[in-house]
Amino acid sequence: MKSERNLKDVVARRIEFFRKKPEAAIYKPKVTSRHIKNLYTESMAREHLVKSDYGEAAGGDNQAPNPIELLLAAVAACIEAAFYEFAVHEGFTINALAVDVEGTLDLRGFFMLDDVSAGFKDLRYTLNIESPDDETRIREFAEKVIAHCPVVDSLKNLPKCRAR
Repeated sequence: MKSERNLKDVVARRIEFFRKKPEAAIYKPKVTSRHIKNLYTESMAREHLVKSDYGEAAGGDNQAPNPIELLLAAVAACIEAAFYEFAVHEGFTINALAVDVEGTLDLRGFFMLDDVSAGFKDLRYTLNIESPDDETRIREFAEKVIAHCPVVDSLKNLPKCRAR
């Protein structure tokens, strides 16, 4: 497990490296998913297994979060990790950090009823930070970091999504 000091060094080295060699900053993650049974799937992200299922009321076996919940978890995790890594880099003291994310969607879109979008209408998050540092500085810094969170940015500035 990396210590905060190591994390600060890693962030500093990466920033300097990407400044010198911008082409090295291009990152192309890949996830492979396969159907296991019913609505349960398993995806591989690097060497990590990510499980997905739906609740029993939706026809699943409730073995794991559903894909929409995983998207919300990705938003929360990205905000937390991005904030924490850059807060450590900037010398802030973070005693505790948590993010709550919720959204609203109309399931008629998923079920192809009416002319309704299947995706989220909105997403809302609350970032809870415990720090002895100045609250105004922390909040301003958090807004700056969140504006550069790749998951949040991908939802705000939709990437092209196409089949190969």
